[in-house]
Amino acid sequence: MTDIKILKLDGGHAFGISGRAMADVNEPMDHVMNLDQYELENADLSAFHVLVITDFIDQEYLLEKKDIIEQFLNEGKIVVACTHIFRPWLPGVNLFMPKMIRNHSDYEMQVVKEDSFFHGVDMKELAYRKGVSGFYSRGYHPLTNKDAEVLLAFLDGTPITYIDRTTTKGTIVAHSARDLLTYSTGENSTQLIAKQFMEWLVEEVERLGGGKDK
Repeated sequence: MTDIKILKLDGGHAFGISGRAMADVNEPMDHVMNLDQYELENADLSAFHVLVITDFIDQEYLLEKKDIIEQFLNEGKIVVACTHIFRPWLPGVNLFMPKMIRNHSDYEMQVVKEDSFFHGVDMKELAYRKGVSGFYSRGYHPLTNKDAEVLLAFLDGTPITYIDRTTTKGTIVAHSARDLLTYSTGENSTQLIAKQFMEWLVEEVERLGGGKDK
């Protein structure tokens, strides 16, 4: 397997690495290093293939440092954004739009591309947690790039997760929902997401020419 290195920015909040709210899913992971978000400007990113940015991150700070993110992508690397983007710090990604909700079923989703890291995941189990809908995703980033590959969407077709390989020289994963890497626990099909996402990252790093042989 390609030896990939992933850098994950930590917002230092309740849902961060040491936060109480996600303590059961914030266990250390192979290939993943955590970095305080405000150390991004001083960090040496040359050894990393993937940059993961999650919910509750300081987007005003990311906007100030957007050139770092764009340069990372243009080196043929991967940026994974698991958040609601409300400042233009990620190239080619439109700002977040809340989903119009009239009924709890409006939060239900569909897998658009079966051969993806959502393969085998029961959409009811993803949409409802302890009988309540809306924990997973509450909106979307409108598409402008016609070449973007949508993986997951609401039932009306608005995209939750898509891949953009043409806006930059790297790969963007725009995901308007919770951190994909935390879906590794639990007793239902959603625990497939983190494992399959890691497998996809390895394949994508290899496609981009990264990994141990570069």
